Amino acid sequence: MNQPIKQQGFSLVYLIIVLGFSGALGIAFFKPSPQALKSNLQQKQLDLLAQAKQNLLMYTINIPEIYATNTSSAYYLNNRVPSPGYLPCPDTDNDGAMDTPCGQGTDFIGGLLPLEINSRNIRFNPSNTTSIHYVVDSRYVIQNSDFNNPPTQRFAPLNNTAPGNGFLTLGSQDDVIAFIFLGTENVTDITLDASTGTFRRPTFVASITHAEWHNTLLQRITAQQAKLCLSIAGQPHWFNDYDSTSNPVGANWRSLTCP
Repeated sequence: MNQPIKQQGFSLVYLIIVLGFSGALGIAFFKPSPQALKSNLQQKQLDLLAQAKQNLLMYTINIPEIYATNTSSAYYLNNRVPSPGYLPCPDTDNDGAMDTPCGQGTDFIGGLLPLEINSRNIRFNPSNTTSIHYVVDSRYVIQNSDFNNPPTQRFAPLNNTAPGNGFLTLGSQDDVIAFIFLGTENVTDITLDASTGTFRRPTFVASITHAEWHNTLLQRITAQQAKLCLSIAGQPHWFNDYDSTSNPVGANWRSLTCP
């Protein structure tokens, strides 16, 4: 009378053993290899750089809106609002904020990519834990007292013809206006020739060439072209590239894009 009970007990033990073995086999089978873990980490690093680069491009095309007001939300006069195209100054003291003015007396400036601009609700580095190194052509920064176009302290005008190229060379890639990279090496470690702005290309890097920068700006200009071209040509405005005394300055977006 007890035989079926014994058989059921044996079957249960057998089932537990089989399931345990299958589970162990499954864990061993699905456990990622060291190479897979390394590949996953590398992809995360590339994704971080890609997002940071996108943040920089979003910043550069929205400059007129970002700096339409001062930090007290009072609107600037039109001759004070900068054109699109500028990039942030690096963080040179490791406090998470960009340090302005920057790039004076040199062709490029390096440091860390700022985390953010609190007063403008702008985020550059998507990570709170990983520092990103940053190098930028000094003509493209948002504030450089070498270019004292009163009262802006920045290179002006800034468009396809001015300054018209990127000073930096990254490995075999030239015409670069800025790049960001990850790693234990800093900007000095990868500098090959400071006088020519030549750098060794790091493993994890994302660059912005002058052509890419200009095409990004042109998309913004094209989307607003009809309205901008109908505006008053003599009006001080970033589209006309007038300085603070209402004098036209060199080639401007109007002359480059309007019929």
